[in-house]
Amino acid sequence: MGKVKALVVDDSKIMRSAVKRALDQLMLAEFEYVEAMDGQDALDKFSNEIEIMFVDWNMPNMTGVEFSKAIREMGDNDHIPIIMVTAEKSMGKVDKALNEGGANEYITKPFTADKMYQTISRYFDDDGNIVGEEEEEEEKSFFKSILKS
Repeated sequence: MGKVKALVVDDSKIMRSAVKRALDQLMLAEFEYVEAMDGQDALDKFSNEIEIMFVDWNMPNMTGVEFSKAIREMGDNDHIPIIMVTAEKSMGKVDKALNEGGANEYITKPFTADKMYQTISRYFDDDGNIVGEEEEEEEKSFFKSILKS
């Protein structure tokens, strides 16, 4: 099983633990965690070794959307999935996170391990490695060619 370095960003230590516990239950990969208590802390801890990020919206100093936007503006990070994990449920907030913040997915709290699996499993291959956008596109093309034949 592949080892994946995940950045978990939330001002609540309990929520960071809940995200990590849910990910460990999914058995999609073996995770190594880097934790941050807000967006600024996450920016300080971000490195090119991070492969997936789980980010809360409402945090002091820098929100999850501001953090996500800053990561995307750094360039060369578009391949890293950003999963917004938040209590914000309005369509306006979802739209802002996905379109302005550059998040890839949106999960509302409280969440279950099943909901987490449904949302993020497509980012992992059978060996527990993160699937890049190119591999995802190749997989889609493969299935499209099968459907045409």
